[in-house]
Amino acid sequence: MIGQDFPKLEWQFLGLDLLEPNAMFGDIVLFSVSLFIASKISKNLGKHPFYANWRKFYLWFGWSFLFGGFGHLLYNYLGLWGKYPSWILGMVATYFLSKAMISLWPQAKQKTTFERLALTLLLIGMLIEVIVFINVDLSIDQSKGLFVPTLVSGIGLIFSLVFLGVRYQKRIHPRFKFLWIAALTLLPNAFIQSQKINLNQWFDRNDFSHVLLLMSLLLYFHTLKATQNAAIFKA
Repeated sequence: MIGQDFPKLEWQFLGLDLLEPNAMFGDIVLFSVSLFIASKISKNLGKHPFYANWRKFYLWFGWSFLFGGFGHLLYNYLGLWGKYPSWILGMVATYFLSKAMISLWPQAKQKTTFERLALTLLLIGMLIEVIVFINVDLSIDQSKGLFVPTLVSGIGLIFSLVFLGVRYQKRIHPRFKFLWIAALTLLPNAFIQSQKINLNQWFDRNDFSHVLLLMSLLLYFHTLKATQNAAIFKA
């Protein structure tokens, strides 16, 4: 179905009227994979700020999707309030991804500037999002609530994965190319969501997005493992 969504799947469980168990399943997969990778980073990779911030990214990202899953599942009880935490946490996750990439920037003064800009972007995004929550009726169109997190995360990812990823590929290790490749795998998300491309009621546009996000998580981790022997981490 293209251009409109299937009716939301309903699930009666333990006397509860639940919605979209398929979305909850996908979110649990992303949460589990994120926590697993965060654990791997903690155990197997170094203490460099690059790895410490990537670990934080995976943790915040994972929890954002677990909250998102419950936001879908319990929508009949929580309403839009169940969606808000995941939108905010997603921006925080992108902030730590940006911090990880910025930690490898060679010029100290520019690095500090980039870090401040990343924090400013996060704080402005969170402030505007709260204003949207208070003043905009999202029950009519939830995409208005998603616009700010999508924009903030998009800016952070383009700078971190594409701009810095290409630079580090040339100057630190060729395997950093997998970061901008991961960014390319996420590009179809915008088209899938905006055009409401749903392959099946049990595999809708959100489930499609979950698959692309899972691929990006694995590509990020592949990059971390493939570049861990770069000279910059041995200095």
